[in-house]
Amino acid sequence: MPAILLSLLSSVLYGVGDFWGALASRRAHILQVLPTILISGTLSVFALIPWLGATFSQDAIKYGVAGGFFGAAGFFIFYRALAIGPMGIASAIIAIVSTTIMYLVDVFKGTHVSSLGIVGAILAMASIALVSKSTEEATHPVTAKMVQTALFAGVIVAGFFMLLAYAPKNVGVATFACTRMTQLVLICSAAIIMRNKITRGPKPNPKMSIGAGVSDALAAVAFIFANHTGSLAFVAVISNTYPAVTLIVAHFVIHERVERHQYIGMAGAIASVALLTLA
Repeated sequence: MPAILLSLLSSVLYGVGDFWGALASRRAHILQVLPTILISGTLSVFALIPWLGATFSQDAIKYGVAGGFFGAAGFFIFYRALAIGPMGIASAIIAIVSTTIMYLVDVFKGTHVSSLGIVGAILAMASIALVSKSTEEATHPVTAKMVQTALFAGVIVAGFFMLLAYAPKNVGVATFACTRMTQLVLICSAAIIMRNKITRGPKPNPKMSIGAGVSDALAAVAFIFANHTGSLAFVAVISNTYPAVTLIVAHFVIHERVERHQYIGMAGAIASVALLTLA
């Protein structure tokens, strides 16, 4: 049960973070947005150390730095996909690709999956697709570039989360702290190198970027601790139902209309979590 609750918390926080991050990256260059996201996220992680602990062992640092490289690439490609196409469709592609990879890898590593668990996972994938499909996204049409970017982002995101999931479990938030520090160095370095190209655009909204950074960091922490008490196969599926949360937030914040099939998708997401809880 703790794994289920932490996975749900991760899903909610990722949904909120992705909404604010995507909005911020549509209004400014991605390298103007990411430093603020990463700084606020890094500070959030270090603020949790007194409560969650952090043992910076050799393995924690190794996994953390590797995760940082994957995470830096994932951040850039993820938000790029959400910025150049329909937010919901890009998010769904990334979620489905990353979830499928993590699910299959964990099963191949020996995690037992019941028939109920398989049904729940398939229902979750279908629900993500339904939730994310909107007829109101004509202003941001689906393009081959967006689909390719989202597919690539899904692969990178899967690698990032598998590094966090399979990292040592007795080090608190040390692995993720190293991950965030590595991401921060890489992204800020890129921003400095490309500063002449990114200073001409509109200024990013700092509140959106900070909201995205704090939400994303806390979501990752919840994901990590969910994996300490549950299997990656189920944690990945539940935490990646975040597009439903993004849709709900968009509905209440920017008054995006929820369509009938999206309601069905949200109901399916709830049912999939119930099935995975029983599996």
